[in-house]
Order: sequence, then structure tokens, then C-alpha cells
Amino acid sequence: MSKNFLTNFEKKERVAYLVTLASLAMADGEVEDGEKQLVETICDDAEIDEAGKAIVISAVYEPEKITFSSYLSLLHNSDLRFHLMTDIILMVYADAEAEQEELEQAAKIRLQLSISQEQYDTLVKYVNTAKIFKEKGIIEGEFLKQAGLEEAFKKNGIPMEAFNSGETVGEIVTNVAISVVEKELKDTKAGIIFSVVKELGLFSGRKKRKKKKKKSKFGKFLAKLANTPVSHA
Repeated sequence: MSKNFLTNFEKKERVAYLVTLASLAMADGEVEDGEKQLVETICDDAEIDEAGKAIVISAVYEPEKITFSSYLSLLHNSDLRFHLMTDIILMVYADAEAEQEELEQAAKIRLQLSISQEQYDTLVKYVNTAKIFKEKGIIEGEFLKQAGLEEAFKKNGIPMEAFNSGETVGEIVTNVAISVVEKELKDTKAGIIFSVVKELGLFSGRKKRKKKKKKSKFGKFLAKLANTPVSHA
């Protein structure tokens, strides 16, 4: 996509999406060299001003201080909620096997975002089908039609534009930003560091956990998000 899909939405919605996603994606690890520049590039490409960028950056460094209620309230009537939900599902399935508790929290978040059970089930199928197709290297053209998901999206009123690549919006904006940052840092020490850092992932899937913990920071943040009181006025 030549134009950043996020620019189709109001600035406050773009910021709400990136703040929520950054808080979750970065919850399990420390911010590495190069990642701040990556987030700044994502914000720039999404045409977010300095004030909004500062809010997103703060979510990366201090996610524990984020109050999600206002951000979720901004998104529950926006089509962008479907993309946030899909990215959350992707992060839940980032490990080889999704944990039941995380699946339950994700199911609660769909209520916060005013997403029906049928819409949620369609998005889960999208994430799992895209993963299978990518592993086989067979994504070509319009993914939804290729994967047999087009009718389900139409039936359940989910906008299809940004889903046709087989990637979530979080994956798309991250991959675009990575290509920009790599060019800027080419042949520099920071560039060498960044080439390693990008393997950790950001919005395209949370950082891998070294060992199973009693309850990961990601799980705690997911629970916090799931139990956030949201105004649907």
C-alpha cells in the first residue's frame, strides 16, 4: 500500500491504535537500540504530529503508566478497532501455542471494542489462515478471496481493504518503517544493531519469551486492557 492505511482515520484514532498496540507489543521486553527510531518512523509515516508521537513513545518506554479507557473509547466506533483486535490476536498467537488465559482476555477485549462474536471468530480465522499461507509461501494477489474468507468478511461487515495482503495493519506499518530505518542506518553501527533488533519484532508480533513465566507482562497488560471500563456513549 503506497499510502499508509492509518491516515484514513482521525489523528486521535491513529494515536489510540498505536499507543494500545505499543503498550502490548513492548510489555515483555526492554526497549532496544533502534526501536525508538522505528516507532518514530511509524508515527511519521502515519502523519502523527510531535505531540501524538510523544504519547506513543511514552507507551513504549512506560507502558505501565498507560490508562487504556480513553483510547478504547475512541476506537469502539471506528473501523480501526477491527485492525487493533486482529493485531492483538496475532500477538496472542505469537508463541507456538496460545495460552488459554490470554485467549479469554482477548475475547473480553472484543466486547470493549464492540466486536461481535462472529466478527471476532472471523478475525481469528484470518490470523491463523494467514500464518498457514505464509508458511507455505503461497500468498498471491487478494488474500481474502484466495483464502476463502471474502464472504465471511462481507457477511460480518468487516472492511476488507487492509486485510487483503494477508498481514495485519501492525505488520504492514512496521515493515514499511523497517525498510525506511534500514536505509537511514545503512553502514552505521546503529544499523548493525538495528538489523539484530528487528528480529525481536514489534507490532508484527510481541517479543519472544525466553522461558514460560508464571504470568508474563504481556498477559498482565492484556488483562488490564480486557478489564478496562469503556464508555460506549
